[in-house]
Amino acid sequence: MNLLSDLPVPPGCALVATGSLARRELAPHSDLDLLLLHPAGVEPDVEKLWYPLWDSGYRIDHAVRTPEECAGMMSADSTAALALLEMRHLSGDAELTARTREMVLREWRVEIHRNFNALVGTAIARWRRSGSVVTMTHPDLKNGRGGLRDLDLIRALALAQLCDEPPLAEERRLLLDVRALLHRHARRRRDVLDPEFATDIAAEMGLTDRHELSAQLAAAARRIDAAVTAALATARGALGSRARGDRRPLDIDVVDAGGEITLSRRPDLSDPALLLRVAAASARTRLPVAEHTWTRLHELPPLPEILPAAAVEDFFALLTHPEVINDLDTHGLWTRLVPEWEHIRGRMPRERTHIHTIDQHSIVTVAHCAAAGVSVARPDLLMLGALFHDIGKGYGRPHEQVGAEFVARLAARLRLHLPDRSRVQTLVAEHTTIARLAARFDPTADDTLDMLLDAVHYDRDTLDLLEVLTEADAKATGPGVWNARLENGLRTLTRRARQALVLAAPLRPHVHAPAPLSLRREDDMITVSARGQDPQGVLAVLAAKAWKLNGVRISGDHAEYDARPTVETLEELDDAAFIQAHKSGVHTAVAAPAPAPTWVSWRGQVLEVRTAVRVGALAALLRVLPEIEWLSMTTPGATMIVQAAFTATVDRRKVDRDVTHVLGNG
Repeated sequence: MNLLSDLPVPPGCALVATGSLARRELAPHSDLDLLLLHPAGVEPDVEKLWYPLWDSGYRIDHAVRTPEECAGMMSADSTAALALLEMRHLSGDAELTARTREMVLREWRVEIHRNFNALVGTAIARWRRSGSVVTMTHPDLKNGRGGLRDLDLIRALALAQLCDEPPLAEERRLLLDVRALLHRHARRRRDVLDPEFATDIAAEMGLTDRHELSAQLAAAARRIDAAVTAALATARGALGSRARGDRRPLDIDVVDAGGEITLSRRPDLSDPALLLRVAAASARTRLPVAEHTWTRLHELPPLPEILPAAAVEDFFALLTHPEVINDLDTHGLWTRLVPEWEHIRGRMPRERTHIHTIDQHSIVTVAHCAAAGVSVARPDLLMLGALFHDIGKGYGRPHEQVGAEFVARLAARLRLHLPDRSRVQTLVAEHTTIARLAARFDPTADDTLDMLLDAVHYDRDTLDLLEVLTEADAKATGPGVWNARLENGLRTLTRRARQALVLAAPLRPHVHAPAPLSLRREDDMITVSARGQDPQGVLAVLAAKAWKLNGVRISGDHAEYDARPTVETLEELDDAAFIQAHKSGVHTAVAAPAPAPTWVSWRGQVLEVRTAVRVGALAALLRVLPEIEWLSMTTPGATMIVQAAFTATVDRRKVDRDVTHVLGNG
C-alpha cells in the first residue's frame, strides 16, 4: 500500500503493522492496525504521521508505544498480545522493529507460563459469546470456535514453543476468501455470515447453494477446532500445569489423573459400558477426557441391545451436561448410543429463526431442560425428549412422528417401562403442540384446552414435561422466538390443564428387611436391607466405600438402599466386610453436601424435595426432617427426588426453611 510507505515516520522511530495487515490478510473493510514504535524517553511528533491516514478515509486503529511497553502488554492484554506477536515492519528504523519483536517474543514465552489459564479463559469466553462456526446457522468467521482467531491462537502457542503449528493453510484461505466476499457484499466490516449473504457468496464461489458453502465452512472449522483443542492440550502438558501422579478413582476403571479423566492402569476393555462410565464421569466432575483415553475407548465392543441398569444411569447423567455429547460425537463415539444422530449432524434447518444446526439446537435444548431438572418429577424423560425432539427432521415426513419412532427404540434400550415410553413418545410427538395452540387459538377457550388435554393423554406428568420442553425449545431456537405471546399462551393453557387433572397421590413404599443388615445383588446393583438401624450410619458406610446411592425406601424401622459400587466390581465385593464396617462404628457421619438448586413442595401431607444428586444430600436432608413415617428416594436424570410422610403434624414453613438451608444454601 503506497500510502503507508510514503508516511513521514519521525526520526528514530518505526512504523509496524499488526493484526490482519501484518499477515497480509486484509479484507475490504478491515481496520488498518498500525503501531508507531519509539525509543524510551523520546516523544515523537505524530500529527504529520496520522493525518494523511485520517484524511484518506481508511478506518485506522493506531497506537504509539516503546518496545518496553509492547513487551509489557504480553501479560496485560491477551488479545493485543496475539496481534503484537506477528508485527511486520513497514518503514522507519528496522532495527527498532527487530528489537521490539525479539523483546515481545521473549516476554511472551515467559509470561505464558503464568498466564496460560487466563489465555484459555479468554478463548472460552469468546467461544461462548460467538458460538461455533461448525454449528451456527449464522457463523462468526473470525471469533467463532473454529474461526480465524483460533488459527491465531495456535500460531501464538507455536511461537511460545508449546506446540507445532499444523498445516491449515487451505482452511485459512477458505475462511479469508468468504470473509472478504462478505465484506464486499455487505459493503461494511462484518464477520457473521448471514444466510442472505451466504447465498450470493456461494454463487460467486461456484458452489451449488449456501448449504454447500456451509458444509465446506463446517468441515474447515471442524479441523481447526480439533487442531486448537490438540494444541491447547499439548501446551498444557508442556507447561506441566497438571499435577503429575495424582490419581483418584471416579468409577470402575475410570480415574481422575491430575485434572483429566483417564482409564485405570489395567482397564477391562471388554466391557462396553466403560464408554458411558467415562462420559458420565466427565459430566459429573466437569473434567476433560484425555485424548489418549478417547482413542482407547474405540477398542470397546458395541453396547448391548438392552443396556445394563448402571449404564442407563450413566447415560442420563451425561445428559445433565450435554457438552459431553459434543465430545463423544467429535471422537466418533456418540452414534454408538444414538445412531440416528448421523442424519442431523451439521444439518441446516429450513427455518431461518434457528441460529444453530439441528444437532446443536437439540443439544442446547437439552441444556435448557437440564437446568430446569428440579422443576419436574421426571427429568430423565424430559432430557430424553429434548434430545430427540428434532432428530426426525429431513426425512420427508413430519419430524415429530419420526422422532417419536426413534425415541421409542432408545427408550426400550434404556429399559424404560411402557408408561414411561409412552410419555417420552408423546413428548416428542407433541413438542410443537403448545406453541401451535398459543399462536392459532384462544388459550382461554375450552376447545383449545381439550386439544391440549388430548395431546398429553390426560396425564399430569406429561403436561409438566411438555411445558418445560416447549420453553426450552423456543429459547434454544433463536432471539425473539420465546416471546411474551408464547409465554402467556403457554402459562394460561398449562395452568388450566393442571386444574382439570388430578395429581397422583404418593404411595408408601413396600420394604423387605429380613435381617438387621444384609446385602442382595440384582443385576449390577446392590440392595442393602436394614432393620432397626439408624439410616445415618448406613449412609455413612455407603459414602465411605464410594458407593453411588440410586434409591432408598424407608418404612417405619425397615429400610432398603439401592447402590452401585464405583471403585470395585460386584465380584470383588465382600458382604461381610461391609457389615463389619457398619458394626465397627467408624463411619457415623457424611460430609455436608455442596449447595445446589433445590425444589420443595407439598403433595397433601407428603413433602417432596428435588435437588441435584450428590454425596451427602440425603443424609443432610434426614438430619433436618422431623420423625418420618415413611420415605422414598429416586434419582431419575441425576436429580434426587425424595417423598416423605411424617408421624405427626409438622410446621411446614420450618421444614421448608430447614430443607432449603441445608441443601440449597449450604
